[in-house]
Parts: sequence; structure tokens; C-alpha cells
Amino acid sequence: MSETIKIGVSACVLGEKVRYDGSHERDLYLTETLAKYVEFIPFCPEIACGMSVPREKVRQIDCGGKIKLIGQDSGEDWSDRMDRWCTKVLPGLESEKLSGFVFRSRSPSCALRQSTIFSTTGKPPKKGPGFFASRAIKMFPLFPVEASERLHNPLLRENFIRRVFVFSRWQRLESKGKKIGELVDFHNRHKMIIRSHDLRGYRQLGKLFGESSVFNNEEIFDAYSSLLFKSLSLKATPKKNAEVLKHALRFIQKDLPKDDSSELLGMINAYKSGRIPLLVPITIINHYARKLDQSYLRQQYFLNPHPSELKLLNHV
Repeated sequence: MSETIKIGVSACVLGEKVRYDGSHERDLYLTETLAKYVEFIPFCPEIACGMSVPREKVRQIDCGGKIKLIGQDSGEDWSDRMDRWCTKVLPGLESEKLSGFVFRSRSPSCALRQSTIFSTTGKPPKKGPGFFASRAIKMFPLFPVEASERLHNPLLRENFIRRVFVFSRWQRLESKGKKIGELVDFHNRHKMIIRSHDLRGYRQLGKLFGESSVFNNEEIFDAYSSLLFKSLSLKATPKKNAEVLKHALRFIQKDLPKDDSSELLGMINAYKSGRIPLLVPITIINHYARKLDQSYLRQQYFLNPHPSELKLLNHV
């Protein structure tokens, strides 16, 4: 990679002993595998806003529609201090050029979805984002975000890291000055990735280029990024990936012996049914794309989305 990809991450997930009881939640995949290819920017909102280690637990409480962060035993209200810290720190994260966030699951400050929110009216607790995470997501709505616990699922991990790499390439594209020719090249190289997440969104992006004459460059880039990352937020599944692989096969099928074409189609179907990993048909298609010098396929990030050492395509 020509530029370092940066990901914001809850500090305890990296092994820092910042949890309420002085422990950590170190994630081995992040620290021993992904860390070789990205730079992690750690944060612990609770420590940053003045809490100590160890400390009492805090929890989110819905007080008449306003979520507050309250000490479980003392009743101390940390909401204003956390808000002030968020207001100070979050705008600065934009200058860090982060390409995503990994939040610790179930944390009252960092949880992506599964933080318990209690009520003052006796209603049953509900689930929602943590105090800090909700503000980060609101400020950076296009960012790839994921909960650390969910990254143990190979399919969710593949989806998240694929989105991170696309977002990083998008940042580099924007840094070049928002040129339409560069945007068209970006889109052409990501066509198969977008299709694997959201075929309808892919068609909407194509329609956007057809209407580009009525927009200025700034408007086109804004509209494109909104549609792109909305599409990528949908999960790529074996069924969707298999359809994209069959789409790729059509570009080389006429130049392949019938037996080779049938064998590759069989591999695609075997992947779709969960009998072989995605890596197998992708490797074969890459082989034929090079052998036949098929330029469209050779430029597709879907076929070479991230370092092979991450082993994101190896699961069944």
C-alpha cells in the first residue's frame, strides 16, 4: 500500500488496560494480523473525559428522551464531560484521515449497537449505540464501522475490511482534487465490488454518471460517495458474490475451452453452496484474466481487494 490506512479503535481492544476494572479486551486478529497492514488510532472516551482506572461502572440512562452517562453506584453524571470531550476531539479525527472505526462491543461509551440503555420510568432496558459511538457515527456517517466482537465472524470481517480499503482509496481520490476523469476510473475499478454488495445501488451510480452534466464536480462527488457507501453498508453474501463471479466469467467465457468454462462455473456454484472458499474461483478467474490479458477484469478490486495475507477470502 502506498499510504498507511488508519482505523480508530477502542483502546481496550488493542490490549490497553483501561476498562473499569483495569482489564483489557485484546483482540488477537486485530493486533496480530490486521495491525501489519493498518495503523490503529486508539481511544478510550471514559479515560479521556476524566474517569480513573479502576472506576465504578457507568451506564446509559434514558432521562425523558435524553441519554445520560451515569455512574452506577454514585449516580455521578458524566454526560457533559463526555460531550465536551467529543466536541473537542471528533472534529480533529477528520484530519487523522481515518478510514473506519472498530468499537468494543457492549461498552456504555463505545458499543456500536448493543449498549444497554436503562429507563427512569420503569420501562424495560433497550439496546443502542454507546455514548461516544453514537456521536462518532453521526459526525462520520459514511465511515465503515464495526463492533470488535462481530469481527470474529469471517463474513462480517471480510465485509468490514473490504469497505475500509475502498474508503481509503476514496480518500486518496478526493485528495487529488475531485476530477471527474479520476472518479470514472475509480468507479470502473470498483464496479464488481459495488455489484457484490448492492446491484440496485450499482445501477443508481451508473445513472448518476448519465446525469452528470447537470451537476458540478462537488455535487457529483458528494452524491457518488453517499450512494457508494450506502451500497457498501449492505452485506456482500455468497449468493451476491457468486452472481458477480458469473458476471466475470462472461468476459472470458468465449476464449475458454468448454470444459474449462464448465469447470469454473462449477467452482462458482461450489462456493455459493459453501463447499469451497471464495479464494478458489477468484484465483482461477485472475489466472485466466492475466493469461487472456482481459483488461477489465485485471483492474477490478473485487478480484484483488486487499493483501492476501489477511486471508479474508479463505473461509467457507
